[in-house]
Amino acid sequence: MKTFLLILISVVFTLGFISNKLLNDKIQKVLTQFNISEDFAKRQILSNIAGPSYYIPNVRILKNLALGERAELVKTIGMGIKEYVSSEEFIKNYNQYREDRKPGLPEEPKYSEQLKKEHKESLTKSISEMEKQMTTLPADQKAMFQDVIGQLKQQLKDVDDPNNPMFSSDMDTYIKQGYDIQIETYKTQMTEWEKAYPLNNPKPMIKSWINEFLEKSKDIDFNAQLKNEKGKQIFVNSAYERKDNQWKLYFRAGKEPVEAARIFSQQWLKEL
Repeated sequence: MKTFLLILISVVFTLGFISNKLLNDKIQKVLTQFNISEDFAKRQILSNIAGPSYYIPNVRILKNLALGERAELVKTIGMGIKEYVSSEEFIKNYNQYREDRKPGLPEEPKYSEQLKKEHKESLTKSISEMEKQMTTLPADQKAMFQDVIGQLKQQLKDVDDPNNPMFSSDMDTYIKQGYDIQIETYKTQMTEWEKAYPLNNPKPMIKSWINEFLEKSKDIDFNAQLKNEKGKQIFVNSAYERKDNQWKLYFRAGKEPVEAARIFSQQWLKEL
């Protein structure tokens, strides 16, 4: 699960709409600054929440924003996201996303009688085609074809052999057992799918997204010291340097926007 904060910040640059209302001047200005289209914005919100992922276009411009401005934008866009994810448009897109992830029902297996029939048809066709082809071959090549045809004809006889294990009742039992296992797996997957993606209700997905952010952002040491090493800024504390990119991005975002995102997300979580 990727970052809630970063998605909130990135949506500042991707959210060109809030339901059917006009863009407010602040968001319009940022959208223009970051050259983000409204269509891209609509696609990005669901993919960010569901991915889970995040995307910050033109990150160099983001770095030039003042921390106070970032925090305020986090709050503003947080409200915009809350409104949009309850809209008919978002629910429709969510339901399609849900349907795309629905487990597929296992295909009915073929049992011995059907397998035998198909195998006999295949062998018969191959024999017929080779016999026709053989009539056009030079005499010195016909012997080889005749051997192959003879082997195919023997295989055709063996299909009807009652002792052939490939087409026995035991084989049908194994096929049925394998299919039963697939059906049980499918039922489990369907239960998990219905729980993770209830119809018309993206709340479980949103809750998971928020909870991951709260967990990842709870122990950021914003007073951590950095040092320059070979032209790169690294943490003096080696334990911090081993932290994942998500933790480091929270650190770089700064305490003010991270705390604003945490307060907002905690309140939102209570409402879900």
